[in-house]
Amino acid sequence: MLAAGFIAASAFLALTTGNASAQTTEEPPPGAELVIFDDVSGPYHLRVSQSPARSIVGTVRIVVIPTDAATGEPVENALVRIFGTPPEHGERQFSPGLNSPTDRTRYFGQMQLEEAGAWTIDVEIDADQGRAIAVSQATIHDRARSGTSTLVGTLMFILISGAFVGSGFWLWYSSKRARRRRDEIRRSGGTPRRSSG
Repeated sequence: MLAAGFIAASAFLALTTGNASAQTTEEPPPGAELVIFDDVSGPYHLRVSQSPARSIVGTVRIVVIPTDAATGEPVENALVRIFGTPPEHGERQFSPGLNSPTDRTRYFGQMQLEEAGAWTIDVEIDADQGRAIAVSQATIHDRARSGTSTLVGTLMFILISGAFVGSGFWLWYSSKRARRRRDEIRRSGGTPRRSSG
């Protein structure tokens, strides 16, 4: 009975996991970036992305790639400032956009966005070519699981709990039945056979 419960639970898990993965194939892979601005602003062409692509409340990375709009050349020595304004209430966030010695054309900023919704992302850039501002939005999702995931989790809990309760009941019933059988054998004058285990 216990084995049957586990087999049923495993089969259910395999089916629901298969359905969940089929439904989420369109989700971006972990670590992917979502472009939230890709246009010319002043003397620059700016590409601004949020990472991860499906960001949840907490730490969100903003990636800025500026190029010279006239020549297409990367801009390496820029002063980049990134601001995040919450959708309803809270403080405006700030992060400098920093590049690294190994990749001087990409500027990374990191902010704590602790409210779900559409945050306004402002990117300011100052370099030899001049100053420019790009304004876009980053959608931040709540940490709560989706209704489908919660339903699957609840069904799994009920199924596994049922398997344990059913197994416990089966063991109790089998033990009671074996005890009754032994008592009947003793009453009839026989000797109950002992289990070899």
